Amino acid sequence: MTNGMVRLVEWYLFQFEPKYLGIMTLRLLVACILGGIIGFEREHSQHKPAGFRTHILVSLGSCLVMLISQFAITAYKGTIDIDPTRFGAQVVSGIGFLGAGTIIRHGVSVKGITTAASIWAVACVGLACGIGFYAGAALATLLVWMILIYLKAVEKKINNKGKLRLIEVEAQPGSPVIPELNKLFLEKGMKLKNLEVSASPFQQKQRIHCVLDVPAAVWDSAAITVRIMEIQGVIKVSL
Repeated sequence: MTNGMVRLVEWYLFQFEPKYLGIMTLRLLVACILGGIIGFEREHSQHKPAGFRTHILVSLGSCLVMLISQFAITAYKGTIDIDPTRFGAQVVSGIGFLGAGTIIRHGVSVKGITTAASIWAVACVGLACGIGFYAGAALATLLVWMILIYLKAVEKKINNKGKLRLIEVEAQPGSPVIPELNKLFLEKGMKLKNLEVSASPFQQKQRIHCVLDVPAAVWDSAAITVRIMEIQGVIKVSL
């Protein structure tokens, strides 16, 4: 048997050694557990675009990428130069497409950014597990979990000061809708940030788009809709 064939046999067999299999299994399991901890919080908070299983899969896949890079170093040792950080860099930059898929725009509000950030963090946790950096992976998981759980109350207090809302009104042309809307907004303590009016001569109606800074304490979509519909000339209201 030539040296090349011996090297080829060793290249295939070392990955099945009990010690190597044990290390690989441990790293994959730790990645699943740590990713699942963060994913459970997202699922529990009803962030459905990316929950428990999604975070586990991201962490597991990232861990596998680092295991592949380490495997390549061992398998091709002495034959070619391999930089293991290049594999991880591709994960960190490429995970963005999955995070972007969790971001949803609803009117002037954007939802899912926190979940997208947690997915990116979980990918990094998986990379740390794949290279065997358990201490860093565990500490990062703890910090991410604490941020998602305990800083939520701080975020709610900040949001209670005001939140942008979009109100769309369809009305008959020439009706005194805008002055009445402005009167209602002042009465409710809502600040008008932007106002756009577009007319549709063929459909005999005008559309009014209002972007408002609304305190959480005064926002009542049902009551506001009723008040706007009572204005003369209003045809339709969308909140």
